[in-house]
Amino acid sequence: MTEEKNYKFSEALSNSNPSFIREILKLTAVKDMISFAGGLPDANLFPKNHIKSATLDIFEEYGNTLFQYTTTEGLYSLRQWIADTFSLKHGCSVTPEQVLIVSGSQQALDLVGKIFINKNDNILIESPSYLGAIQAFNLYSPCFNEISMSFDGINLDELNYSIESKDPKFFYGIPNFQNPTGISYSIEKRKKLAELLIKHDQIMVEDDPYGELNYNEQPTRSVFSLAPDNVIYLGSFSKVFAPSFRLGWIISPEKIMEKLIVAKQASDLHTNYFSQVILNKYLNKFDITDHIINIRNSYAEKRKIMIDSINDYMDKDVIVYPSNGGMFIWIKIPNTSSMDLLPYAIKNKVAFIPGETFSTKGEYKDQIRLNYTSLTNENIILGIKLLQKSLLEYRLNINK
Repeated sequence: MTEEKNYKFSEALSNSNPSFIREILKLTAVKDMISFAGGLPDANLFPKNHIKSATLDIFEEYGNTLFQYTTTEGLYSLRQWIADTFSLKHGCSVTPEQVLIVSGSQQALDLVGKIFINKNDNILIESPSYLGAIQAFNLYSPCFNEISMSFDGINLDELNYSIESKDPKFFYGIPNFQNPTGISYSIEKRKKLAELLIKHDQIMVEDDPYGELNYNEQPTRSVFSLAPDNVIYLGSFSKVFAPSFRLGWIISPEKIMEKLIVAKQASDLHTNYFSQVILNKYLNKFDITDHIINIRNSYAEKRKIMIDSINDYMDKDVIVYPSNGGMFIWIKIPNTSSMDLLPYAIKNKVAFIPGETFSTKGEYKDQIRLNYTSLTNENIILGIKLLQKSLLEYRLNINK
Protein backbone atom coordinates (compact mmCIF):
# COMPACT_ATOMS: atom_id res chain seq x y z
CA MET A 1 0.00 0.00 0.00
CA THR A 2 1.41 3.36 -1.01
CA GLU A 3 2.01 5.73 1.88
CA GLU A 4 -0.15 8.84 1.70
CA LYS A 5 1.94 11.87 0.77
CA ASN A 6 1.92 14.96 2.96
CA TYR A 7 2.32 17.70 0.37
CA LYS A 8 3.05 21.13 1.82
CA PHE A 9 0.42 23.18 -0.02
CA SER A 10 0.08 26.89 0.65
CA GLU A 11 -2.38 27.93 3.32
CA ALA A 12 -4.34 30.00 0.79
CA LEU A 13 -4.83 27.08 -1.61
CA SER A 14 -5.58 24.61 1.18
CA ASN A 15 -8.45 26.84 2.31
CA SER A 16 -9.89 27.23 -1.19
CA ASN A 17 -12.49 24.77 -2.47
CA PRO A 18 -13.04 23.83 -6.13
CA SER A 19 -15.68 25.88 -7.95
CA PHE A 20 -19.14 24.52 -7.17
CA ILE A 21 -20.18 25.18 -10.75
CA ARG A 22 -17.25 23.15 -12.11
CA GLU A 23 -18.18 20.27 -9.82
CA ILE A 24 -21.83 20.42 -10.87
CA LEU A 25 -20.80 20.45 -14.53
CA LYS A 26 -19.17 17.06 -14.01
CA LEU A 27 -22.53 15.69 -12.89
CA THR A 28 -24.33 17.30 -15.77
CA ALA A 29 -22.16 15.42 -18.26
CA VAL A 30 -24.49 12.50 -17.55
CA LYS A 31 -26.51 11.53 -20.62
CA ASP A 32 -29.91 13.27 -20.91
CA MET A 33 -29.15 15.65 -18.01
CA ILE A 34 -30.82 19.04 -18.55
CA SER A 35 -28.42 21.54 -17.05
CA PHE A 36 -29.53 24.96 -15.91
CA ALA A 37 -26.27 25.06 -13.93
CA GLY A 38 -23.44 26.44 -16.07
CA GLY A 39 -23.22 29.79 -17.79
CA LEU A 40 -22.68 28.32 -21.24
CA PRO A 41 -23.41 30.30 -24.42
CA ASP A 42 -25.38 28.60 -27.18
CA ALA A 43 -22.78 26.71 -29.26
CA ASN A 44 -25.12 26.84 -32.27
CA LEU A 45 -24.60 30.60 -32.38
CA PHE A 46 -20.79 30.57 -32.51
CA PRO A 47 -19.71 32.21 -35.81
CA LYS A 48 -17.97 29.05 -37.03
CA ASN A 49 -17.77 29.90 -40.73
CA HIS A 50 -16.52 33.43 -40.09
CA ILE A 51 -13.91 32.13 -37.63
CA LYS A 52 -12.77 29.63 -40.26
CA SER A 53 -12.51 32.39 -42.87
CA ALA A 54 -10.53 34.64 -40.52
CA THR A 55 -8.19 31.79 -39.61
CA LEU A 56 -7.39 30.99 -43.25
CA ASP A 57 -6.68 34.67 -43.89
CA ILE A 58 -4.21 35.04 -41.06
CA PHE A 59 -2.16 32.03 -42.19
CA GLU A 60 -1.61 33.88 -45.47
CA GLU A 61 -0.90 37.23 -43.79
CA TYR A 62 1.23 36.21 -40.79
CA GLY A 63 2.95 32.98 -41.79
CA ASN A 64 5.17 31.43 -39.13
CA THR A 65 5.05 34.54 -36.94
CA LEU A 66 1.64 33.32 -35.78
CA PHE A 67 3.43 30.83 -33.56
CA GLN A 68 5.87 33.26 -31.92
CA TYR A 69 5.84 34.94 -28.51
CA THR A 70 4.29 38.42 -28.35
CA THR A 71 4.05 41.36 -25.97
CA THR A 72 2.46 41.03 -22.54
CA GLU A 73 -0.02 43.82 -23.25
CA GLY A 74 -1.45 42.00 -26.26
CA LEU A 75 -1.87 42.64 -29.98
CA TYR A 76 -1.85 46.41 -30.47
CA SER A 77 -4.46 46.51 -33.23
CA LEU A 78 -6.85 44.46 -31.07
CA ARG A 79 -6.30 46.82 -28.14
CA GLN A 80 -6.92 49.73 -30.50
CA TRP A 81 -10.25 48.18 -31.59
CA ILE A 82 -11.30 47.68 -27.97
CA ALA A 83 -10.29 51.22 -26.98
CA ASP A 84 -12.08 52.84 -29.94
CA THR A 85 -15.24 50.74 -29.57
CA PHE A 86 -15.43 51.30 -25.82
CA SER A 87 -14.83 55.06 -26.15
CA LEU A 88 -17.59 55.42 -28.75
CA LYS A 89 -20.11 53.32 -26.83
CA HIS A 90 -19.52 54.87 -23.42
CA GLY A 91 -18.76 58.47 -24.35
CA CYS A 92 -15.27 58.62 -22.91
CA SER A 93 -11.66 58.53 -24.06
CA VAL A 94 -9.66 55.30 -23.74
CA THR A 95 -6.27 54.64 -25.37
CA PRO A 96 -4.75 51.28 -26.36
CA GLU A 97 -2.17 51.81 -23.61
CA GLN A 98 -4.98 51.49 -21.06
CA VAL A 99 -6.00 48.06 -22.43
CA LEU A 100 -4.51 44.71 -21.40
CA ILE A 101 -5.54 41.51 -23.20
CA VAL A 102 -6.06 38.68 -20.70
CA SER A 103 -6.86 34.98 -20.82
CA GLY A 104 -10.56 35.48 -20.12
CA SER A 105 -12.00 37.80 -17.50
CA GLN A 106 -11.42 35.07 -14.91
CA GLN A 107 -7.69 35.76 -15.24
CA ALA A 108 -8.47 39.46 -14.89
CA LEU A 109 -10.03 38.74 -11.49
CA ASP A 110 -6.94 36.81 -10.43
CA LEU A 111 -4.63 39.64 -11.54
CA VAL A 112 -6.68 42.17 -9.58
CA GLY A 113 -6.39 39.96 -6.52
CA LYS A 114 -2.64 39.65 -7.05
CA ILE A 115 -1.93 43.37 -7.17
CA PHE A 116 -4.30 44.52 -4.43
CA ILE A 117 -5.08 41.90 -1.79
CA ASN A 118 -2.93 41.08 1.23
CA LYS A 119 -4.09 38.57 3.82
CA ASN A 120 -7.06 39.89 5.86
CA ASP A 121 -7.54 42.96 3.67
CA ASN A 122 -11.15 44.09 3.43
CA ILE A 123 -12.83 43.93 0.04
CA LEU A 124 -16.46 44.74 -0.76
CA ILE A 125 -18.67 42.58 -2.97
CA GLU A 126 -22.33 42.56 -3.97
CA SER A 127 -24.65 40.24 -2.10
CA PRO A 128 -25.19 37.82 -3.77
CA SER A 129 -22.06 37.85 -5.94
CA TYR A 130 -20.43 35.91 -8.77
CA LEU A 131 -18.93 32.80 -7.17
CA GLY A 132 -16.03 32.75 -9.67
CA ALA A 133 -14.91 36.12 -8.31
CA ILE A 134 -15.26 34.90 -4.74
CA GLN A 135 -13.09 31.91 -5.59
CA ALA A 136 -10.46 34.02 -7.40
CA PHE A 137 -10.14 36.56 -4.59
CA ASN A 138 -10.29 33.91 -1.88
CA LEU A 139 -6.85 32.62 -2.91
CA TYR A 140 -5.43 35.85 -1.46
CA SER A 141 -7.25 35.45 1.89
CA PRO A 142 -9.21 38.71 2.13
CA CYS A 143 -12.07 39.55 4.47
CA PHE A 144 -15.22 39.64 2.34
CA ASN A 145 -17.84 42.28 3.18
CA GLU A 146 -21.16 41.80 1.40
CA ILE A 147 -23.28 44.79 0.33
CA SER A 148 -26.98 44.19 -0.30
CA MET A 149 -28.67 44.77 -3.66
CA SER A 150 -32.01 46.34 -4.51
CA PHE A 151 -33.98 46.17 -7.76
CA ASP A 152 -31.91 49.03 -9.27
CA GLY A 153 -28.45 48.05 -8.06
CA ILE A 154 -26.14 48.24 -5.11
CA ASN A 155 -27.26 49.71 -1.76
CA LEU A 156 -25.28 52.96 -1.78
CA ASP A 157 -25.86 53.74 1.90
CA GLU A 158 -24.38 50.38 2.91
CA LEU A 159 -21.55 50.83 0.44
CA ASN A 160 -20.73 54.29 1.77
CA TYR A 161 -20.73 53.02 5.36
CA SER A 162 -18.47 50.08 4.50
CA ILE A 163 -16.02 52.28 2.61
CA GLU A 164 -15.79 54.64 5.58
CA SER A 165 -15.59 51.93 8.26
CA LYS A 166 -13.66 49.11 6.54
CA ASP A 167 -11.06 50.97 4.44
CA PRO A 168 -11.42 48.34 1.68
CA LYS A 169 -8.94 47.70 -1.11
CA PHE A 170 -11.74 47.77 -3.68
CA PHE A 171 -15.43 47.19 -4.39
CA TYR A 172 -16.27 44.44 -6.89
CA GLY A 173 -19.55 44.71 -8.79
CA ILE A 174 -21.38 43.65 -11.96
CA PRO A 175 -23.59 46.61 -12.98
CA ASN A 176 -25.10 44.95 -16.09
CA PHE A 177 -27.34 41.87 -15.67
CA GLN A 178 -25.58 40.79 -12.53
CA ASN A 179 -24.58 37.20 -11.94
CA PRO A 180 -26.61 35.61 -10.36
CA THR A 181 -29.58 37.98 -9.94
CA GLY A 182 -29.80 39.61 -13.38
CA ILE A 183 -30.11 43.04 -11.71
CA SER A 184 -28.80 46.10 -13.59
CA TYR A 185 -27.80 49.36 -11.94
CA SER A 186 -29.97 52.34 -12.92
CA ILE A 187 -28.19 55.28 -14.55
CA GLU A 188 -28.98 57.37 -11.47
CA LYS A 189 -27.33 54.80 -9.23
CA ARG A 190 -24.29 54.59 -11.52
CA LYS A 191 -23.82 58.34 -11.31
CA LYS A 192 -24.12 58.37 -7.53
CA LEU A 193 -21.78 55.38 -7.29
CA ALA A 194 -19.20 57.22 -9.40
CA GLU A 195 -19.50 60.26 -7.12
CA LEU A 196 -19.01 58.03 -4.09
CA LEU A 197 -15.89 56.43 -5.57
CA ILE A 198 -14.39 59.83 -6.38
CA LYS A 199 -15.29 61.28 -2.97
CA HIS A 200 -13.55 58.47 -1.07
CA ASP A 201 -10.82 57.87 -3.67
CA GLN A 202 -12.06 54.27 -3.77
CA ILE A 203 -11.39 51.68 -6.48
CA MET A 204 -14.20 49.70 -8.12
CA VAL A 205 -13.65 46.55 -10.15
CA GLU A 206 -16.43 46.77 -12.76
CA ASP A 207 -17.01 43.32 -14.25
CA ASP A 208 -19.05 43.47 -17.46
CA PRO A 209 -19.24 40.11 -19.27
CA TYR A 210 -22.98 40.47 -20.01
CA GLY A 211 -23.27 44.12 -21.08
CA GLU A 212 -23.81 43.28 -24.76
CA LEU A 213 -26.62 40.84 -23.88
CA ASN A 214 -29.10 43.68 -23.46
CA TYR A 215 -32.47 42.50 -24.76
CA ASN A 216 -34.00 45.98 -24.71
CA GLU A 217 -30.93 47.35 -26.51
CA GLN A 218 -31.06 50.47 -24.35
CA PRO A 219 -27.61 52.08 -24.07
CA THR A 220 -25.91 51.95 -20.68
CA ARG A 221 -23.03 53.99 -19.33
CA SER A 222 -20.20 52.11 -17.68
CA VAL A 223 -19.17 53.28 -14.23
CA PHE A 224 -15.67 53.57 -15.70
CA SER A 225 -16.86 56.29 -18.08
CA LEU A 226 -18.15 58.27 -15.08
CA ALA A 227 -15.08 57.80 -12.85
CA PRO A 228 -12.16 56.70 -15.06
CA ASP A 229 -9.49 57.23 -12.39
CA ASN A 230 -11.32 55.03 -9.88
CA VAL A 231 -12.51 52.05 -11.92
CA ILE A 232 -10.90 48.91 -13.31
CA TYR A 233 -13.15 47.65 -16.12
CA LEU A 234 -13.21 43.96 -17.09
CA GLY A 235 -14.56 42.88 -20.48
CA SER A 236 -14.93 39.52 -22.21
CA PHE A 237 -15.38 38.06 -25.69
CA SER A 238 -16.54 34.71 -24.30
CA LYS A 239 -20.25 35.54 -24.37
CA VAL A 240 -20.36 37.23 -27.80
CA PHE A 241 -17.62 35.39 -29.74
CA ALA A 242 -16.41 32.02 -28.41
CA PRO A 243 -15.37 31.05 -24.86
CA SER A 244 -12.72 28.54 -25.95
CA PHE A 245 -10.56 31.40 -27.26
CA ARG A 246 -10.17 32.60 -23.63
CA LEU A 247 -10.00 36.27 -24.55
CA GLY A 248 -10.91 39.15 -22.30
CA TRP A 249 -9.53 42.56 -21.48
CA ILE A 250 -8.89 45.05 -18.72
CA ILE A 251 -9.18 48.82 -19.01
CA SER A 252 -7.64 50.72 -16.11
CA PRO A 253 -5.88 53.91 -15.03
CA GLU A 254 -2.22 54.08 -16.08
CA LYS A 255 -0.62 53.44 -12.68
CA ILE A 256 -2.80 50.39 -12.07
CA MET A 257 -2.08 49.11 -15.59
CA GLU A 258 1.66 49.14 -14.84
CA LYS A 259 1.12 46.74 -11.94
CA LEU A 260 -1.30 44.56 -13.91
CA ILE A 261 1.27 44.11 -16.67
CA VAL A 262 3.91 42.99 -14.16
CA ALA A 263 1.44 40.51 -12.63
CA LYS A 264 0.44 39.26 -16.09
CA GLN A 265 4.09 38.72 -17.05
CA ALA A 266 4.61 36.59 -13.96
CA SER A 267 1.44 34.58 -14.66
CA ASP A 268 1.76 33.56 -18.32
CA LEU A 269 3.91 36.12 -20.19
CA HIS A 270 1.06 36.91 -22.56
CA THR A 271 -2.37 35.75 -23.73
CA ASN A 272 -2.53 33.24 -26.61
CA TYR A 273 -1.29 35.18 -29.64
CA PHE A 274 -2.92 32.88 -32.20
CA SER A 275 -6.36 33.48 -30.66
CA GLN A 276 -5.77 37.24 -30.56
CA VAL A 277 -4.87 37.41 -34.25
CA ILE A 278 -7.91 35.35 -35.29
CA LEU A 279 -10.24 37.55 -33.26
CA ASN A 280 -8.66 40.73 -34.59
CA LYS A 281 -9.11 39.56 -38.19
CA TYR A 282 -12.73 38.55 -37.46
CA LEU A 283 -13.53 41.97 -35.94
CA ASN A 284 -12.09 43.80 -38.94
CA LYS A 285 -13.58 41.52 -41.61
CA PHE A 286 -17.08 40.92 -40.24
CA ASP A 287 -19.75 42.91 -38.40
CA ILE A 288 -19.88 41.63 -34.83
CA THR A 289 -22.86 43.90 -34.15
CA ASP A 290 -25.10 41.79 -36.41
CA HIS A 291 -23.84 38.67 -34.67
CA ILE A 292 -24.61 40.13 -31.22
CA ILE A 293 -28.13 41.09 -32.32
CA ASN A 294 -28.74 37.45 -33.33
CA ILE A 295 -27.54 36.30 -29.92
CA ARG A 296 -29.79 38.80 -28.14
CA ASN A 297 -32.86 37.75 -30.10
CA SER A 298 -32.25 34.06 -29.43
CA TYR A 299 -31.57 34.51 -25.72
CA ALA A 300 -34.52 36.84 -25.24
CA GLU A 301 -36.84 34.17 -26.65
CA LYS A 302 -35.33 31.49 -24.39
CA ARG A 303 -35.61 33.73 -21.35
CA LYS A 304 -39.32 34.32 -22.07
CA ILE A 305 -39.91 30.58 -22.49
CA MET A 306 -38.24 29.86 -19.16
CA ILE A 307 -40.22 32.51 -17.27
CA ASP A 308 -43.48 31.39 -18.89
CA SER A 309 -42.67 27.79 -17.98
CA ILE A 310 -41.96 28.70 -14.35
CA ASN A 311 -45.27 30.57 -14.18
CA ASP A 312 -47.17 27.73 -15.89
CA TYR A 313 -45.69 24.67 -14.19
CA MET A 314 -44.09 25.59 -10.87
CA ASP A 315 -45.77 26.28 -7.53
CA LYS A 316 -47.38 29.71 -7.33
CA ASP A 317 -45.21 30.76 -4.37
CA VAL A 318 -42.09 30.67 -6.58
CA ILE A 319 -40.78 34.21 -7.13
CA VAL A 320 -39.00 35.16 -10.37
CA TYR A 321 -36.72 38.20 -10.21
CA PRO A 322 -37.01 40.42 -13.31
CA SER A 323 -34.13 40.87 -15.75
CA ASN A 324 -33.89 42.32 -19.24
CA GLY A 325 -30.65 40.69 -20.31
CA GLY A 326 -27.73 38.48 -19.42
CA MET A 327 -27.81 34.70 -19.15
CA PHE A 328 -29.54 33.85 -15.88
CA ILE A 329 -32.83 33.84 -14.01
CA TRP A 330 -32.78 34.09 -10.21
CA ILE A 331 -35.75 32.55 -8.43
CA LYS A 332 -36.84 32.18 -4.83
CA ILE A 333 -38.63 29.06 -3.57
CA PRO A 334 -39.91 29.91 -0.06
CA ASN A 335 -39.43 27.39 2.76
CA THR A 336 -36.98 25.38 0.66
CA SER A 337 -33.29 24.57 0.99
CA SER A 338 -32.02 24.71 -2.57
CA MET A 339 -28.92 22.72 -1.57
CA ASP A 340 -31.15 19.95 -0.20
CA LEU A 341 -33.37 20.17 -3.28
CA LEU A 342 -30.43 19.62 -5.63
CA PRO A 343 -30.07 15.81 -5.12
CA TYR A 344 -33.76 15.36 -5.99
CA ALA A 345 -33.20 17.40 -9.14
CA ILE A 346 -30.07 15.47 -10.12
CA LYS A 347 -32.01 12.21 -9.70
CA ASN A 348 -34.62 13.58 -12.12
CA LYS A 349 -31.85 14.66 -14.50
CA VAL A 350 -32.08 18.41 -14.09
CA ALA A 351 -29.39 20.58 -12.49
CA PHE A 352 -29.13 24.12 -11.10
CA ILE A 353 -26.86 26.17 -8.82
CA PRO A 354 -28.07 26.65 -5.21
CA GLY A 355 -28.25 30.24 -4.04
CA GLU A 356 -25.98 29.94 -1.01
CA THR A 357 -22.94 29.33 -3.23
CA PHE A 358 -23.14 33.00 -4.26
CA SER A 359 -22.59 34.25 -0.71
CA THR A 360 -19.56 34.09 1.56
CA LYS A 361 -21.98 33.95 4.48
CA GLY A 362 -24.13 31.09 3.16
CA GLU A 363 -27.21 33.25 2.59
CA TYR A 364 -29.90 32.79 -0.11
CA LYS A 365 -30.58 29.19 0.88
CA ASP A 366 -34.07 29.34 -0.65
CA GLN A 367 -32.94 30.75 -4.00
CA ILE A 368 -31.49 29.19 -7.14
CA ARG A 369 -29.81 30.37 -10.34
CA LEU A 370 -31.03 29.03 -13.67
CA ASN A 371 -29.21 29.37 -17.00
CA TYR A 372 -31.22 29.12 -20.22
CA THR A 373 -28.87 30.20 -23.00
CA SER A 374 -27.36 26.84 -23.99
CA LEU A 375 -30.60 24.82 -24.03
CA THR A 376 -33.22 24.19 -26.70
CA ASN A 377 -36.67 25.66 -26.14
CA GLU A 378 -38.05 22.16 -25.64
CA ASN A 379 -35.49 21.27 -22.99
CA ILE A 380 -36.12 24.51 -21.11
CA ILE A 381 -39.80 23.57 -20.78
CA LEU A 382 -39.02 19.95 -19.89
CA GLY A 383 -36.35 21.02 -17.41
CA ILE A 384 -38.75 23.31 -15.54
CA LYS A 385 -41.31 20.49 -15.37
CA LEU A 386 -38.62 18.19 -13.93
CA LEU A 387 -37.61 20.89 -11.46
CA GLN A 388 -41.22 21.12 -10.26
CA LYS A 389 -41.37 17.32 -9.98
CA SER A 390 -38.19 17.44 -7.87
CA LEU A 391 -39.66 20.16 -5.67
CA LEU A 392 -42.80 18.11 -5.01
CA GLU A 393 -40.70 15.06 -4.09
CA TYR A 394 -38.50 17.17 -1.80
CA ARG A 395 -41.48 18.73 -0.01
CA LEU A 396 -43.22 15.39 0.34
CA ASN A 397 -40.11 13.91 1.95
CA ILE A 398 -39.45 16.72 4.44
CA ASN A 399 -43.11 16.77 5.49
CA LYS A 400 -43.18 13.07 6.39
